[in-house]
Amino acid sequence: MFTFPIPGVRKVVERGIADAAANGGFRNPYYGTRPGEGEMPGLWLVGDEGAYIMSNGKLAEGERPLVIYAEQCHPKGDSDWWPPFRWR
Repeated sequence: MFTFPIPGVRKVVERGIADAAANGGFRNPYYGTRPGEGEMPGLWLVGDEGAYIMSNGKLAEGERPLVIYAEQCHPKGDSDWWPPFRWR
């Protein structure tokens, strides 16, 4: 189970709303394979270097989304976290 700090979740939601208002809506969760479908407000759970949530508000060119890491899987904030194995 992942837990996220409530103030952080609120910040992600607020930022997503602001990004969508400033940049034309929400990103498509289907990577453009289903245009106009699924483009609604939401949070995405992402797992790569840790596990985090981010909003799907469209971003300006070169802008990065606000992310909040799970308390159990934060690359810098969790002493038990280790990087995923990568093939070389």
